[in-house]
Amino acid sequence: MADLPPSSLDSGELAELRDTVRSAASDSGYPEAVRALEESSTGLDVDLWRLLAEDIGLAGVGLPEDLGGLGGLAEILAVAEELGATLAPVPFLTSTVLSGQVLAHAGAEAHPYVERVATGEIAGAAITDSLGRWDPEGVTCTADAATVTGMVRFVAHGASAAFFVVAAKDAASGELRLLVVEAADAAVTALPPLDFSRPMASVTFTAAPAVLLASGGDALSAVDAGVCVALIATGADQLGGSQKCFDMTLDYIKTRKQFNREIGSFQAVKHRMADALMQVEMARSGLERVTWDESADLDVDAAVIKAWGSDSYNALAAEAIQLHGGIGFTWEHDAHLYFRRARFDAAFLGDAPFHRERIADLQAW
Repeated sequence: MADLPPSSLDSGELAELRDTVRSAASDSGYPEAVRALEESSTGLDVDLWRLLAEDIGLAGVGLPEDLGGLGGLAEILAVAEELGATLAPVPFLTSTVLSGQVLAHAGAEAHPYVERVATGEIAGAAITDSLGRWDPEGVTCTADAATVTGMVRFVAHGASAAFFVVAAKDAASGELRLLVVEAADAAVTALPPLDFSRPMASVTFTAAPAVLLASGGDALSAVDAGVCVALIATGADQLGGSQKCFDMTLDYIKTRKQFNREIGSFQAVKHRMADALMQVEMARSGLERVTWDESADLDVDAAVIKAWGSDSYNALAAEAIQLHGGIGFTWEHDAHLYFRRARFDAAFLGDAPFHRERIADLQAW
């Protein structure tokens, strides 16, 4: 991971980047506008993504500068946190971070595709097993010298992708291969979304023409590296949503009265909010640790961040609904939108138990 710099901006510039991203998403109507995506075929705000990707340059964040990218891990996490706080329906996490980082680590053959991602083209990551996890043993596609065959479920923003980054096993040797297939050569079926702002698709390849990027250990290293960064960025997305759930709940309990007292003055509610704050701050500490200090084992840190973030975001989203009382369950309140995102993020690239098992394996426990 040495080729992904920690940051190219100082703390003040990072704060400005955060403000820019949040303002762009808020001015576009989010999170409230997420409801309108229920009937969308793509779940993508094209205008917002064009603004963020092209005008602000977020499509290239964390990618090599000589291929049109800019910044490093700190910029990725800052952007991911703000997009998570606003539930912006854009493919930053799935295209720029996951697909982009896999491509950035895949060698010279992948450079043209990195450049396409950096300009805002959407790349779908068709690398997961049947449960949406990255497990090399569970890869569902096969490949020969120039084609890919198979089906990958749970490809985020698959219906909007211009091309797919595909992990497949060689049909003869079983060796892992990393390839690119253009969207025109794949059959994409949109799946009913849990999170309207993070649509998923099932992608089928039938002897689809493919460009081979890497094989064997090189392919495994590229996907591992991209998934590692994507897990940490998912943790930032979870932190942004968790903080938003905490903030809107804190505001509510200061104004909602029961028995002529604000419910926030009740000891039981204070205890629950204290527990919620601990969840948020522990998640923040884990992300700050990998942002500013060199990690001794980034794979382990990524698994810890994803496991903790999944549990804490689920807990915060559920607590927000509970402490908002009856209105928290309604369609008109934003709490359920964050609950949906929390469930999506928890499952994305493997749930908390899956990553706890990975931690044990990585640490040889």
